[in-house]
Amino acid sequence: MIAALPFVLNVAVAATPSDDPRSVVRVHDTSTCPFLLTHEGRTFGDPFPTYWDGVWHLYTLSADLRQVFHFTSKDLVKWAEHKPAMVGTGIATGSVVRRDGKYYLFYTDAGPQTIRLVVSDNPWQFDFKKSRLVAQADNKVYQLHKKKFRDCYVFFNDVERRWWMLIEATSDDKVAVGLFTSEDLLSWEQRDPIFKDGSRAHASCPQVFEYDGIWYLAIQDMGNWYYSAPTPRGPWTSRGQYLSLVVEAASRFASDGTRQLTWGWLCDWIAKPKPKALSYGGPLSVGREIVFNADGSMGVRPFPELLDAIRTMPGQGDLLAVARKLSGEWQVDAGKQTLKCTTDRGGAIVLDLPGESPDYYFEADLELDSPNAAVNVIVRSSVTAERGYGVALSPADKKIAIHRLAAGGERHLLNDKPYGYPDKNTVSLQIFVCDDHLEAFLDGRECLSAQVVDRSEHRLAIEITSGSGTIRKPFLHHFRSGSGSAATVKAKRPNR
Repeated sequence: MIAALPFVLNVAVAATPSDDPRSVVRVHDTSTCPFLLTHEGRTFGDPFPTYWDGVWHLYTLSADLRQVFHFTSKDLVKWAEHKPAMVGTGIATGSVVRRDGKYYLFYTDAGPQTIRLVVSDNPWQFDFKKSRLVAQADNKVYQLHKKKFRDCYVFFNDVERRWWMLIEATSDDKVAVGLFTSEDLLSWEQRDPIFKDGSRAHASCPQVFEYDGIWYLAIQDMGNWYYSAPTPRGPWTSRGQYLSLVVEAASRFASDGTRQLTWGWLCDWIAKPKPKALSYGGPLSVGREIVFNADGSMGVRPFPELLDAIRTMPGQGDLLAVARKLSGEWQVDAGKQTLKCTTDRGGAIVLDLPGESPDYYFEADLELDSPNAAVNVIVRSSVTAERGYGVALSPADKKIAIHRLAAGGERHLLNDKPYGYPDKNTVSLQIFVCDDHLEAFLDGRECLSAQVVDRSEHRLAIEITSGSGTIRKPFLHHFRSGSGSAATVKAKRPNR
């Protein structure tokens, strides 16, 4: 890989709409704008993706719960936006499955908190007027007074040879994942919950899947949490969070039989005094592929297809040529594509990027020479790196964090989480920053996200502290600015 700086941008091309429900409204290229919005700049609610016949189908709610948007892709880079798959009112989280040439869209009726179904002969168009009631709380096993009977997920359970429907529910006054089963997708029988936890506030958007003999349950509850078990009925062991607070409803996965892919929507939120999302809906996050560690724990990485597309974009320039020392001693080696800080106490360097675009992708391998050394990669950096947003990597503290940097050396924590740094000396870092959001991926297994609303600066800086270190194969690619998230209308957040 050659360190480079692209100057030529590709723009999504609108297609001519027609009466065909498969018609394409617009093609979205995530290598030029990574966070997905509709062609009108509208925000999304919960996604529920699926996969058929070599095509990824990304269904996702509108933030006002009136539409089910529909995108398709074969390469996971360019996404065709189709006409909404369904239009109505109170359409909340569900799932779409296929059986014998028919397509079944299950969804939550947001008002009464019941589960409804629309059957279609194609995956492009579902008639809201033909919906039918298929499941509701009985107020015995599942109590509706807690306002939780929603977020249905339907799949065929190969172990039991029956269709399963999972539902976020309340049972025995505890948060639960309820279960209904069916032989034909039309008639459903109520079963006992597969999961109950009195310590949880929510078990939103539940899904289970099996990998390498282990069953996984993923839910949304102020962050995305997961559990593992020997069977799809449990007993479930908590494994912690796999995504940060800013990413909502990324507990729905699509699979082609070999990999699990997921998206969430990026929310407006506050960190103090208590984390809280301020509104419902946002752009979709960078798509993630789940990776599994030797101990069965889950991690995430960006789609390799997206990274390959970004790395091969045309019109690239020399990134190392715009490097400028701020402090410490640095060696720039164009042949090896390295920036090396040789000072034991560390130093800082700024990349004076051409143009004024604050939206870009950056990646590098960071090698530290001391166990106490740490790295701060500052995006949207000012000339002196005093202002911007810092992605802080601290192997000694086993933590990653994102701060907003202000004049006078102030640091305002936006998000953080523990990370074990399996390779203590080297970290592989990938950063997506575009419009109002930043997502940082580490070592192809960890991710942290935050809001980054200040677009007044456009440089990138790297600071190494408490030791020396080397930045290997730095690469930067500018995104197309203004995907629309800064101007979108947010919906009132549903009661949670």
